[in-house]
Amino acid sequence: MTGFRTDLDRLERGAADFGEYAERAAKIGSTLGGVLDSLGACWGDDAVGQSFASSHVTPASGTVTGLGDIGTGFSGVGERFADTARTYRTAEQGNSTSFGEI
Repeated sequence: MTGFRTDLDRLERGAADFGEYAERAAKIGSTLGGVLDSLGACWGDDAVGQSFASSHVTPASGTVTGLGDIGTGFSGVGERFADTARTYRTAEQGNSTSFGEI
């Protein structure tokens, strides 16, 4: 024995939680994007403001977009955990059946 154990019920329950995480991440990204859009170019149009904008606007926009992508990623992780639990359970049932026939 390796000492490795898998709690398939817990893995399945945890996998279901990722849908909520995905929704929350998407909502955070949407809310943040809306607030930032409503503020507009609040750094000003003088030389200092333009310098700030050239350095920070594109990365900030990428961060807001990335938050939406995190939601999609969370959803995918939950699906993969659920698939893993199903696959593992099927393998365990097959092994139990095979060993029972010996």
